[in-house]
Amino acid sequence: IPHLLVGGSSFHSREEVEAVRNALTAIEWPDEELAVYATLRGPLFAFSDAELLSYRTLCGTLHAFRKAPDNLPESLNEVSESLGILRDLHRQRNRRPIAETIQKLLDVTRAHAGFANWSTGEQALANIMRLSDMARRAERNHLISFRAFVDWLDEQAESGEVGDAPIMEEGVDGVRIMTVHKAKGLEFPVVI
Repeated sequence: IPHLLVGGSSFHSREEVEAVRNALTAIEWPDEELAVYATLRGPLFAFSDAELLSYRTLCGTLHAFRKAPDNLPESLNEVSESLGILRDLHRQRNRRPIAETIQKLLDVTRAHAGFANWSTGEQALANIMRLSDMARRAERNHLISFRAFVDWLDEQAESGEVGDAPIMEEGVDGVRIMTVHKAKGLEFPVVI
């Protein structure tokens, strides 16, 4: 059902947004093992705990710049390749626009197809597009450092002031979801 969430504050707590935020943190700080783990375990790469533990046991770390041993089992090659993706994105993060880095991450992980298959796929895709738009807007407002954008996103998440991306635009027929406080002074033909 086309809907517009007015004044919601769940944007940064949505799984798809948290997954991209974790990935951006892992790209900026590849030595932050918790962010790298969350990225590899999350919906973008979807490795199991067993695979990540095996890789970490053999290599001693999940750091993207640590070379994997030559005797790495074939079953763990995908983990190594995924760390290579994070490494390449880290190297290029300040040489390309922030939104382009996000798009490259989504393209290489085929995240759009994965998110589209979720039961809330339309909302997930709208939220990811909104995140890319936020990156473009931040750059237009002279926030040119990738690290500054990641820090800014973290501040936004802590303040909790950003609502979900609307699936329907303002003025289009559909369900409008809001609190009583937000609805004060508005008139609707049907209210539930």
